[in-house]
Amino acid sequence: MRNIFKIASLLAAAVMLFSCEKDGTEGADLRIVSDKDVIQANGQDAATLKVMLGTKDVTASASIYDENDEPVTLVDGKFTATKVGEYSFYANYGTLSTFNKSVDGNGLFVVKAINVPVPEAVADPTPESTSFVHRSFLTQYTGTGCGFCPYMIKILKELMAENIIPDKAVLAAVHSYGSDDPAFISAPRTSNYPYLTIDQVQGFSHSSGAETLKGMINEMSAGPAKAGISVTPALYEKEGTLIAKVTVKAAVDGIFNVGAWLLEDEIYGQQSDYDNVGDDSFDIHENCVRIADSKYSGTWFGHELGTLTTGETAEKTFVMDLKGSWKTENLHLAVFVSYGVADGSKVMYTVCNAVDAPVDAPTPFEYEK
Repeated sequence: MRNIFKIASLLAAAVMLFSCEKDGTEGADLRIVSDKDVIQANGQDAATLKVMLGTKDVTASASIYDENDEPVTLVDGKFTATKVGEYSFYANYGTLSTFNKSVDGNGLFVVKAINVPVPEAVADPTPESTSFVHRSFLTQYTGTGCGFCPYMIKILKELMAENIIPDKAVLAAVHSYGSDDPAFISAPRTSNYPYLTIDQVQGFSHSSGAETLKGMINEMSAGPAKAGISVTPALYEKEGTLIAKVTVKAAVDGIFNVGAWLLEDEIYGQQSDYDNVGDDSFDIHENCVRIADSKYSGTWFGHELGTLTTGETAEKTFVMDLKGSWKTENLHLAVFVSYGVADGSKVMYTVCNAVDAPVDAPTPFEYEK
């Protein structure tokens, strides 16, 4: 049924197509948008769904279906749920459909219903400003079984001692080298260890030395940030759930994505060391990635927020299930936003700002002073 569009007649479709050409929406993407992607499953908290063709609201003339191809009737566009779970939707408008087997998730729009309240976004302290503190995002690929990784660890410890991290960069350590690592995570990963990326585009090898990395971070974090980030967390230890509502505010017009990685500090694991570079302190591992929630369309640059204009905001709510072995007092979040530039039919992304946020207190937008 997904491939049979619900149209009254070919004549109606032709009229609609002519209308699209007349109002300038020809070639625009059809999509479902909502003010919320996570709601509480209490029958009252609601997500308001709209069907957009480019910048035109076509909800009144569109049809919305669930993942089982059943028509969905919404009152004033609002969707509520009484059962915990994920609810998927697609929309048809004339000869167009948001359902597409060639894209991640088949183009289905997902609303997640959870059993705990969703926090409200932290207030913007300076709503008229778009001048944000700019930090680079460092992804360290490492592992306790990697004998040469202490060379990179030593460099990063030097940058921490000099406050390059966290003043100018946020660090996330991906322990993907070996599954016997107490901080092991299967993805993202690399074919080289040790290795580090800056803003997920610029690579760095430990052989280049600490001064080179400092220079690269200074260069990548220089200039105004293209977006700001605020984070409002809600930690439900009894339920083993962390909710993080992230708001991205554009400082320039453009395409933006957002990702959130859950980190844990003070994880003990004996670090292999082929050349005695480290000491016992290298066995305590910081900023270890427990959850990397940013995969979209085959990349790790974050979930799509779409096109924003300067000063405009967009929200993404992250729901993370915690393991009982993780120490909540050692958890924090690395949240980053990526900026996309169209390159033919593709969009090429670069992380354009990042924040290190606690899980027990809000992080408002950080503006340049």
